Amino acid sequence: MPVFEWRGKTSRSTVGVLRQTLEQHALEVPFAAFIDGLAAANEELAARRAAELKEFPSIARFALALHKAGYPATEETRHLAQALSLKHMEVLSSVVDIPATHISFLARMAAVYPLALVSNFDHGPTARAILQRDEAARYFDPIVISDEYGWRKPHPSIFSDTLARLGVKAQDALYVGDSVADDIVGAKGAGLDIAWVNERDAALPDNSPAPDYVVTAIPDLASILLRA
Repeated sequence: MPVFEWRGKTSRSTVGVLRQTLEQHALEVPFAAFIDGLAAANEELAARRAAELKEFPSIARFALALHKAGYPATEETRHLAQALSLKHMEVLSSVVDIPATHISFLARMAAVYPLALVSNFDHGPTARAILQRDEAARYFDPIVISDEYGWRKPHPSIFSDTLARLGVKAQDALYVGDSVADDIVGAKGAGLDIAWVNERDAALPDNSPAPDYVVTAIPDLASILLRA
C-alpha cells in the first residue's frame, strides 16, 4: 500500500491517492475534514457490521464519509463517493495477488472436491476481478461475496446458502478461513468443520470455539485433504 503521512503518523493507506481524486472533483471542504469524516464513517460502519452482520457497499462508506465531512446529500456528492470508491479499489487491487502456490493447490483440490468461496468484501466487482486476473475464479462455484449477498460472515445464512448452491451438506464440508470472529465462529455456528489459517501463531481467544484443524498456510491443507 502507498505510504501516507498525516498528523505526524505514517501508515500504509489509499488515502493519499484519494486526495488527488478529491481535488480533481473541486474539493469543497478541507482535506482534513474528509480524513476525519472517513475515520468516523469507518468506526460507525464497523460497529453496524458487527451488530447487524449486514454489508455496507464501498460507495456507501465514502458517501457517509463525505456527509460527515460536510458535503451535501446531492447527486454530485454521490458521484464523488463513487469515484473515491473506484480509486480506492484500483489501488487495493494493484497491491493484492494470489500466490502461484495457492493456485496450484486449488487446482489439485478442484480435481477431488467441489469448491466454493465465501468472502466478506464491500465491492464485489473488484473481488471477482482479482480472482479472475490471478486465475483462481475457475476453481470456485459458487463465489459468494458479502457486497452482493447482503449479509456478512458470521451470519449463518451466507454459509447455509452457499452449501445449498454447492450441493454439499454442512457435516460433509470443511470451511477454511483466517478470522476467528468471521470464520471460526461463523462456520461452527453453521455446523461446519473449520480449518483455521493461523499464519502468525496467534492465540485463540478464550471464548472462541476450537477449530478442527490449524495450519499456517492454505496449501498445508493438502496433507489433510489428500490423505491416501
